[in-house]
Amino acid sequence: MFELSVAFKYLIPRRRQLSVSIISLISTLVIALVVWLIVVFFSVKDGLEGAWVDKIIALTAPVRITPTEDYYRSYYYLVDSISSKTSYTQKTIGEKLTSLDTDPYTPFIDEEIPKKWPEPDLNEKGELKDIVKTTVQAVGSVKGVKGVSATDYETTAVYLYLLPEKPAPNHSSKQFLEYATLLSTFDSNTAAIAGALLNPTSTDFDKTQQLSFNRKDLATTLPGKTGISMPESSPKLGDPILLPRGFKEHGISFGDRGYLSYYSPTPSSIQEQQIPVFVAGFYDPGIIPIGGKLILANRDLVSLIRSSSGQEETKFGNGINVRFDNLTDASKVKDSIVEALRDAGIAHYWSVSTYQEYEFTKDIIQQLQSEKNLFSLISLVIIIVACSNIISMLIILVNDKKLEIGILRSMGATSQHIATIFGVCGMVMGTAGSLLGILGALLTLHYVNELVGLISRIQGHDLFNPVFYGDTLPTALSMEALTLVIIATAAISLLAGIVPAIKASLMRPSAILRAE
Repeated sequence: MFELSVAFKYLIPRRRQLSVSIISLISTLVIALVVWLIVVFFSVKDGLEGAWVDKIIALTAPVRITPTEDYYRSYYYLVDSISSKTSYTQKTIGEKLTSLDTDPYTPFIDEEIPKKWPEPDLNEKGELKDIVKTTVQAVGSVKGVKGVSATDYETTAVYLYLLPEKPAPNHSSKQFLEYATLLSTFDSNTAAIAGALLNPTSTDFDKTQQLSFNRKDLATTLPGKTGISMPESSPKLGDPILLPRGFKEHGISFGDRGYLSYYSPTPSSIQEQQIPVFVAGFYDPGIIPIGGKLILANRDLVSLIRSSSGQEETKFGNGINVRFDNLTDASKVKDSIVEALRDAGIAHYWSVSTYQEYEFTKDIIQQLQSEKNLFSLISLVIIIVACSNIISMLIILVNDKKLEIGILRSMGATSQHIATIFGVCGMVMGTAGSLLGILGALLTLHYVNELVGLISRIQGHDLFNPVFYGDTLPTALSMEALTLVIIATAAISLLAGIVPAIKASLMRPSAILRAE
């Protein structure tokens, strides 16, 4: 195809066409610079957003099922408070799930059912609907999604008192530090938690050994698995807890001991209870608002403390976490669960939401999505501006090649052939710039952490705060950004070559040759 050969001939730098060559080179480099900037920026940004979302769902779940007021007012929930079989104690969702009796009420033994209570919600057989077990079955019935599982969780407020190994800077002697925190159930099988765990360093192990700790007393990632090895409770150390990394940065260390304080009613009064604990590890909570004060502990400890207060007092105190392999299936899983609950007639007892809809995360998720859309629009505008240089270069090239255009037309080349030549020139410049930019981006991403470290040393402090961005920046290439620049650059380069191509195709060979 002679159009390609002619186009490449025009694009090869020549001494007699120095001005055209320089403009062509500059146009290509500008496109390469823009592509490099967009690919690097979006790769790092997408990687950070992915890490932030992973940490959000590590502390929660991609989909959560929480009880509504209808659940806490239902006969199913209230009946445990008057049943001798349940020791007149209302059950958590986890206890409901393992209970053998859907309706533990025993006539002639238990007290009379209050008249203000709602009627029991019965199924077609006239039996009390087991709301929790039916809900878990609805989760298990989700089809087309891999790795779907349901686990209950509990969260409660508690005061944490820790005695750091090193005294606080303003005090000459050791004293307990008090923190108002949230205590939540630790799920050892959560892959995201394993990724957020800060593993102890050799210095941490040396310190804890001086405190009569063993390696097994600290939380570590399971070899070859996605979960975490959490130590067991011991009479000497107490119960293990995982703290957000902010505690470590404020002087708390691996192995520090303390206690959890909460108030529990007794026959005579409400008294303070204290449970000894020790710091078994730290995790990175990312940007989740509650992450700075959310501590993780074993299920039995959380249940014990939470049972001392009214379970319905905390909106998100008890519920079901739904996990699965692919985060993009969140909406599909939610819709499937809602439909199954509706079919079972128990949808009004539950609120089903994805991680994008949680009250404490939806603002962050929406902001991240808005920023992504805004930056995509800005990137598109920058690409348009960069590729517009192609128009100027090709117009100059058309004026410079008037005589050759006239000769080609007189030799039988059609207007379409002439337009194709200059259209190909625009496409080649755009493609060359994109390839150079992508190669530069790959090289930059490979050494991005070294580059950030160098800039941090020069300015004397971290370029990116580890609390928000982690200890290292993502280095994976964003396929979404790569697709954007390839498609946008190719399309805009082609459009940029249309105007010069049309101008060249409309030139009359006779007029060109007479003018020359």
